Amino acid sequence: MNQDKMNANASSSASTIQEQEQGQDTVYTASLSAPIAAHDTVPSASSEKTPGFWREKLMIRPKVKGDPRQELSRFKKGVILAVVSQAGCLGGFSSTIYFPSLVQITSDLNSSETVINASVSLFILFMGISPLVSSTLSDHFKIRRILYLVFIIVFALASIGGGFTTSAVGLILARIFQAVGSGGASILGAGTVADIYAPEEQGTSMGLMFLGQFLGPVLGPPIGGLLAQAFGWESTFFFMAIVSAIVIVELFFLLPETYRQEDMDVLQELEEKGDALEIDEKTVAPKKRFNPFQSVLLLRHPVVLLASIETGMIFALMFSIETVVPRLFTHYYGLNESQVGLTYLGAGAGSVIGSILGGKLSDKNLMRGKEKNGGELLLEDRLSFNMWFAGLAIVPLGSLLFGWGAEKVWSIAVPILGFAIYNFGMGQVISAGTAYLVNSIPGQGSSATAAANFLRMVLACIFSLTAQSIVDGIGYGFFGVIWAVLNFVCMALFYIVKIKGASMRESAARKEQALK
Repeated sequence: MNQDKMNANASSSASTIQEQEQGQDTVYTASLSAPIAAHDTVPSASSEKTPGFWREKLMIRPKVKGDPRQELSRFKKGVILAVVSQAGCLGGFSSTIYFPSLVQITSDLNSSETVINASVSLFILFMGISPLVSSTLSDHFKIRRILYLVFIIVFALASIGGGFTTSAVGLILARIFQAVGSGGASILGAGTVADIYAPEEQGTSMGLMFLGQFLGPVLGPPIGGLLAQAFGWESTFFFMAIVSAIVIVELFFLLPETYRQEDMDVLQELEEKGDALEIDEKTVAPKKRFNPFQSVLLLRHPVVLLASIETGMIFALMFSIETVVPRLFTHYYGLNESQVGLTYLGAGAGSVIGSILGGKLSDKNLMRGKEKNGGELLLEDRLSFNMWFAGLAIVPLGSLLFGWGAEKVWSIAVPILGFAIYNFGMGQVISAGTAYLVNSIPGQGSSATAAANFLRMVLACIFSLTAQSIVDGIGYGFFGVIWAVLNFVCMALFYIVKIKGASMRESAARKEQALK
């Protein structure tokens, strides 16, 4: 009897051991095929069933299989980059597409120039606020794809509403919701790039992503001028509604969920160095509250603030030039709406060449630094010589050339060339600076980018609102001088990041980990 009981126990133990080993095999196999996020549980056989095509496309939070940086093909990455770049261009496109018809809008809506200009400034302001919400949602719920779709749909509906508006108030409201939709979607692009590309490839891909955001403000005026002259200013809103509808279709069918949670290896290394955070593993971390303005608090870290000041200032000064261009070329050079729009093409060429060149050189310098550092990536190596030359020489030169060319009413080619040179330098600074920011604090790439974007748009709002008044007070020449000096000072602040960036990033990572 006892012998039978012992045999039964032995059989039971063997069965239990076998089941445990099978369970371990299951976990091991799952870990090989797809890293398990902190919030996930080990999938069972039934839960590993691949959802159907339509069900997967309609899921709010589809599972990310494996590491997109390794799992996705180069072609697939290229498609994703192209789609998110198009989504990112909507904000810049719509921000300037009706610039050539501002005079026409003021007359048709029987409004004042100040009120219509408010639609420009408020658009920029909400382009800075909206990304705070979308980036916080993205990092809080670990999603990107559904947010792209929701925010672009908001943009499309606002564009339709803007085309039917008959009052200045309706125009301003349409512009605000356009800004909410386009701004919320555009900021997700940097996070998507960080999801699918390794750090040494992010400079080039970030430069290509910014092509959309740079081309938007430049292609908007030429297209807007032609549309306004042929069909009226309302057609610019309907045009944006059509473009956004195309982008929505592309996002739905071509963009997978890419949100990749950062592992905590970097933070664990920091803890092992000393100054370690003594965290009781048995302590359950409190659930984080959703705070859409949490991203802004990242500006308290010097590494984020100093990098954001220059990338924000250089963009804001560019936008202020765009704001004064229509009146300049209309009053001093006698151009009509469509001709004014065409003058922006030079700046567009400068942005394209600058962002591509800046991104590629940024990646090359990062890899060159990796070789010198014995295989270790140091993000500060991305802030290379070409970026400093662009920020300290090319951008000020473009600013001065635009300002004094307009002041002396030289050939129209001079201010156009000056604006193009400015944008050529700006593209290099922003592409390298953003690639640096998105990796500055582990696990908070979208939030850090949103914080920088918020500062950028607040500055753009202030400078675009005051640019014409400054020009009226001191002239175009000294306008260019002030912009050159401001950019020079901000580049000097950015140099602190080059020198002290590594220690500042380490300190920021520790503080953010402590908050978690």
